[in-house]
Amino acid sequence: MNATQAAGPSPVPPHMPPPERPGAGPAPTRQPSLAAQTVGNQGLRLLAVAIDVLTMAVILALPSAGIGLFRGLVNISSQAPFGLVLVVALAMSFLYSPLMTALFGGTVGKLTCGLRVVRLTDGCRLSYGQALGRHWAHWVVGVVPVLGQIDALFCLWDRPFRQCLHDKTVGSVVIRSRMRPPQATPPLIPLA
Repeated sequence: MNATQAAGPSPVPPHMPPPERPGAGPAPTRQPSLAAQTVGNQGLRLLAVAIDVLTMAVILALPSAGIGLFRGLVNISSQAPFGLVLVVALAMSFLYSPLMTALFGGTVGKLTCGLRVVRLTDGCRLSYGQALGRHWAHWVVGVVPVLGQIDALFCLWDRPFRQCLHDKTVGSVVIRSRMRPPQATPPLIPLA
């Protein structure tokens, strides 16, 4: 008997189905147990995108406003300082969405809306490489005419995980990180 047999069976991770028992019938299909109610809905995802666009606009406006103020004080007529805005925009494409998704499970918009981006296989956060691939896939399909709209709408008919095309490229899914408690129904009062 080796050490692993002496310790007993290893516990099954919560995202995996229980192991098959002898005589229990056919083996269940191996799909992650992300229940349909935990998948992020389209309304929250759309709100998260709107918050992210506003956040990125503010981040890009800060250096632009600073450069404009500097140019006004120093009276520079060159457009060269506006290259800094392009550098900030390029840095954001590598840092904002991918880095925040890898570190925190989502961008400011997703976290504000109670959403997280996780791997479909095990429910863990994406690595930076996976988050960067997801972000660039989103960007690439966004610049291709019609494909950007199909990508955004794909989660409306994809079942059971409501993935967009950019989610499917890296095997990610958007889930709710916090759920609202169910609404209590008021007791029926008979009218007398």
